[in-house]
Amino acid sequence: MLQGKLVLHDLRDTEALAMRIVERSGFVLSYAEREELATYLIEVAWEISTVWRPGAASFSTYATTTLRRRAIDWKRQKSGRTTWRFKDRVHIRELPQLVSLDADEAERDRLEQTLAADGGDSAADRDETRRRLDGERDQHRTRDLAELDASAPEPRSG
Repeated sequence: MLQGKLVLHDLRDTEALAMRIVERSGFVLSYAEREELATYLIEVAWEISTVWRPGAASFSTYATTTLRRRAIDWKRQKSGRTTWRFKDRVHIRELPQLVSLDADEAERDRLEQTLAADGGDSAADRDETRRRLDGERDQHRTRDLAELDASAPEPRSG
């Protein structure tokens, strides 16, 4: 990743620390995601090195703690939070499964099967009364806007 070792204060190899944090994080990541996270952590280390002042902890200790927390922040930003722990229970939110429309045939079949199983519009959407009410809603909106001396936007074609 880097051409040489990045030394920040008493931290002799910033890239090695970043890679160690990525490896020990327990995150299931692709190669590209591991590289992205490591790069992000190196950037964070650089940023915190500019504001760190000698004091209670060495820079390497401060950086390790900060980078571990930022790795978790990065993962939550990418995937969203999935687990909440309460006193009496744990709630786990399943992440949505996204399907690429540009995927290969095997992946595309899943989308086609899902759409085919849906069957199109629900019976409620095909109901004549529903269509009439929707049409009246638009007429009332136009009349209300006219009374307010405002112009109605052009109706959408659908």
